Amino acid sequence: QSLNPFFIITLAPLVAAIWIKLGKKEPNSPVKFAMGLLFLAIGFLFMIGAVLEQGGDQSVKTSMFWLVGAYLFHTLGELCLSPIGLSMVTKLAPLRLASLMMGAWLGFVALANYAAGFIGSFVGESGAIAIFGGIAAAAVLSALLLLTMANRLVYWMHGAEGHADAPEQDDKKLHSATV
Repeated sequence: QSLNPFFIITLAPLVAAIWIKLGKKEPNSPVKFAMGLLFLAIGFLFMIGAVLEQGGDQSVKTSMFWLVGAYLFHTLGELCLSPIGLSMVTKLAPLRLASLMMGAWLGFVALANYAAGFIGSFVGESGAIAIFGGIAAAAVLSALLLLTMANRLVYWMHGAEGHADAPEQDDKKLHSATV
Protein backbone atom coordinates (compact mmCIF):
# COMPACT_ATOMS: atom_id res chain seq x y z
CA GLN A 1 0.00 0.00 0.00
CA SER A 2 2.97 2.33 0.24
CA LEU A 3 3.96 2.11 -3.44
CA ASN A 4 1.27 4.40 -4.83
CA PRO A 5 1.88 7.24 -2.32
CA PHE A 6 5.64 6.85 -2.78
CA PHE A 7 5.34 7.10 -6.56
CA ILE A 8 2.91 10.04 -6.29
CA ILE A 9 5.31 11.99 -4.07
CA THR A 10 8.38 11.21 -6.16
CA LEU A 11 6.89 11.40 -9.66
CA ALA A 12 4.42 14.30 -9.35
CA PRO A 13 7.17 16.96 -9.41
CA LEU A 14 8.81 15.21 -12.37
CA VAL A 15 5.56 15.03 -14.36
CA ALA A 16 4.79 18.66 -13.53
CA ALA A 17 8.29 19.67 -14.64
CA ILE A 18 7.79 17.83 -17.93
CA TRP A 19 4.53 19.69 -18.62
CA ILE A 20 6.24 23.01 -17.81
CA LYS A 21 9.29 22.16 -19.95
CA LEU A 22 7.05 21.31 -22.93
CA GLY A 23 5.53 24.80 -22.77
CA LYS A 24 3.33 25.36 -25.82
CA LYS A 25 3.94 21.76 -26.92
CA GLU A 26 2.24 20.46 -23.77
CA PRO A 27 -0.49 17.99 -24.73
CA ASN A 28 -4.09 19.04 -24.23
CA SER A 29 -6.30 17.48 -21.57
CA PRO A 30 -7.87 14.73 -23.72
CA VAL A 31 -4.39 13.65 -24.86
CA LYS A 32 -3.21 13.56 -21.23
CA PHE A 33 -6.26 11.43 -20.38
CA ALA A 34 -5.33 9.08 -23.24
CA MET A 35 -1.76 8.92 -21.94
CA GLY A 36 -3.14 7.98 -18.52
CA LEU A 37 -5.15 5.17 -20.07
CA LEU A 38 -2.10 3.90 -21.96
CA PHE A 39 -0.08 3.88 -18.73
CA LEU A 40 -2.94 1.93 -17.12
CA ALA A 41 -2.76 -0.65 -19.91
CA ILE A 42 1.01 -1.01 -19.48
CA GLY A 43 0.50 -1.54 -15.75
CA PHE A 44 -1.91 -4.38 -16.46
CA LEU A 45 0.60 -5.90 -18.87
CA PHE A 46 2.91 -6.18 -15.85
CA MET A 47 0.15 -8.06 -14.05
CA ILE A 48 -0.14 -10.41 -17.02
CA GLY A 49 3.61 -10.97 -16.74
CA ALA A 50 3.15 -12.00 -13.12
CA VAL A 51 0.40 -14.45 -14.07
CA LEU A 52 2.56 -15.94 -16.82
CA GLU A 53 5.42 -16.35 -14.35
CA GLN A 54 3.08 -18.42 -12.19
CA GLY A 55 2.57 -20.81 -15.08
CA GLY A 56 -1.04 -21.56 -14.16
CA ASP A 57 -0.29 -22.55 -10.56
CA GLN A 58 -1.78 -19.90 -8.27
CA SER A 59 0.22 -21.18 -5.32
CA VAL A 60 3.47 -20.12 -7.03
CA LYS A 61 4.85 -16.81 -5.83
CA THR A 62 6.05 -14.32 -8.42
CA SER A 63 8.54 -11.51 -8.27
CA MET A 64 7.30 -8.42 -6.45
CA PHE A 65 8.76 -6.34 -9.27
CA TRP A 66 5.70 -7.19 -11.40
CA LEU A 67 3.55 -5.45 -8.81
CA VAL A 68 6.01 -2.57 -8.44
CA GLY A 69 5.93 -2.10 -12.23
CA ALA A 70 2.15 -2.22 -12.27
CA TYR A 71 1.92 0.39 -9.50
CA LEU A 72 4.52 2.56 -11.23
CA PHE A 73 2.57 2.71 -14.48
CA HIS A 74 -0.81 2.98 -12.78
CA THR A 75 0.52 5.93 -10.77
CA LEU A 76 1.90 7.57 -13.92
CA GLY A 77 -1.57 7.14 -15.41
CA GLU A 78 -3.13 8.65 -12.32
CA LEU A 79 -0.79 11.64 -12.58
CA CYS A 80 -1.90 12.17 -16.18
CA LEU A 81 -5.58 11.85 -15.35
CA SER A 82 -6.53 12.88 -11.83
CA PRO A 83 -5.16 16.44 -11.55
CA ILE A 84 -6.20 17.23 -15.11
CA GLY A 85 -9.70 15.86 -14.52
CA LEU A 86 -10.13 17.87 -11.34
CA SER A 87 -8.90 20.98 -13.13
CA MET A 88 -11.25 20.46 -16.05
CA VAL A 89 -14.23 19.97 -13.74
CA THR A 90 -13.57 23.34 -12.10
CA LYS A 91 -12.97 25.05 -15.47
CA LEU A 92 -15.93 23.60 -17.33
CA ALA A 93 -18.66 23.44 -14.67
CA PRO A 94 -20.98 26.42 -14.32
CA LEU A 95 -19.86 28.43 -11.29
CA ARG A 96 -22.95 27.66 -9.22
CA LEU A 97 -22.60 23.92 -9.94
CA ALA A 98 -18.83 23.61 -9.52
CA SER A 99 -19.02 22.01 -6.06
CA LEU A 100 -21.73 19.60 -7.17
CA MET A 101 -19.70 18.62 -10.25
CA MET A 102 -16.57 18.08 -8.11
CA GLY A 103 -18.65 15.82 -5.89
CA ALA A 104 -19.91 14.00 -8.99
CA TRP A 105 -16.29 13.51 -10.15
CA LEU A 106 -15.36 11.99 -6.81
CA GLY A 107 -18.60 9.97 -6.77
CA PHE A 108 -17.68 8.43 -10.12
CA VAL A 109 -14.21 7.65 -8.77
CA ALA A 110 -15.91 5.77 -5.93
CA LEU A 111 -18.17 3.99 -8.41
CA ALA A 112 -15.13 3.02 -10.49
CA ASN A 113 -13.44 1.58 -7.41
CA TYR A 114 -16.56 -0.47 -6.70
CA ALA A 115 -16.60 -1.68 -10.31
CA ALA A 116 -12.91 -2.61 -10.04
CA GLY A 117 -13.65 -4.75 -7.00
CA PHE A 118 -16.59 -6.37 -8.76
CA ILE A 119 -14.53 -7.14 -11.87
CA GLY A 120 -11.66 -8.37 -9.70
CA SER A 121 -14.00 -10.88 -8.07
CA PHE A 122 -14.11 -12.76 -11.38
CA VAL A 123 -10.36 -13.39 -11.51
CA GLY A 124 -10.83 -16.89 -10.07
CA GLU A 125 -13.58 -17.80 -12.55
CA SER A 126 -12.47 -16.10 -15.76
CA GLY A 127 -8.76 -16.26 -15.14
CA ALA A 128 -6.39 -13.45 -14.29
CA ILE A 129 -5.04 -13.15 -17.82
CA ALA A 130 -8.54 -12.67 -19.23
CA ILE A 131 -9.38 -9.98 -16.65
CA PHE A 132 -6.05 -8.14 -16.82
CA GLY A 133 -5.88 -8.45 -20.60
CA GLY A 134 -9.46 -7.26 -20.97
CA ILE A 135 -8.79 -4.20 -18.84
CA ALA A 136 -5.59 -3.46 -20.79
CA ALA A 137 -7.39 -3.82 -24.12
CA ALA A 138 -10.30 -1.64 -22.98
CA ALA A 139 -7.84 1.03 -21.78
CA VAL A 140 -5.98 1.02 -25.11
CA LEU A 141 -9.20 1.23 -27.11
CA SER A 142 -10.47 4.06 -24.90
CA ALA A 143 -7.16 5.89 -25.31
CA LEU A 144 -7.32 5.55 -29.10
CA LEU A 145 -10.88 6.87 -29.08
CA LEU A 146 -9.82 9.84 -26.96
CA LEU A 147 -6.86 10.54 -29.25
CA THR A 148 -9.05 10.57 -32.34
CA MET A 149 -11.54 12.91 -30.66
CA ALA A 150 -9.02 15.12 -28.81
CA ASN A 151 -9.26 18.20 -31.06
CA ARG A 152 -13.06 18.03 -31.16
CA LEU A 153 -13.21 17.71 -27.36
CA VAL A 154 -10.92 20.73 -26.94
CA TYR A 155 -13.16 22.66 -29.33
CA TRP A 156 -16.21 21.75 -27.25
CA MET A 157 -14.43 23.11 -24.16
CA HIS A 158 -14.90 26.65 -25.54
CA GLY A 159 -11.49 27.99 -24.59
CA ALA A 160 -10.99 26.22 -21.26
CA GLU A 161 -7.88 24.60 -22.74
CA GLY A 162 -6.33 27.88 -23.76
CA HIS A 163 -5.71 26.87 -27.39
CA ALA A 164 -9.15 26.01 -28.67
CA ASP A 165 -8.64 27.93 -31.92
CA ALA A 166 -6.94 25.04 -33.76
CA PRO A 167 -10.09 22.92 -34.20
CA GLU A 168 -12.01 26.05 -35.10
CA GLN A 169 -9.48 26.76 -37.86
CA ASP A 170 -9.80 23.16 -39.05
CA ASP A 171 -13.59 23.60 -39.22
CA LYS A 172 -13.15 26.84 -41.22
CA LYS A 173 -10.76 25.09 -43.63
CA LEU A 174 -13.19 22.19 -44.01
CA HIS A 175 -16.10 24.59 -44.58
CA SER A 176 -14.19 26.66 -47.17
CA ALA A 177 -13.03 23.47 -48.92
CA THR A 178 -16.61 22.21 -49.27
CA VAL A 179 -18.07 25.58 -50.41
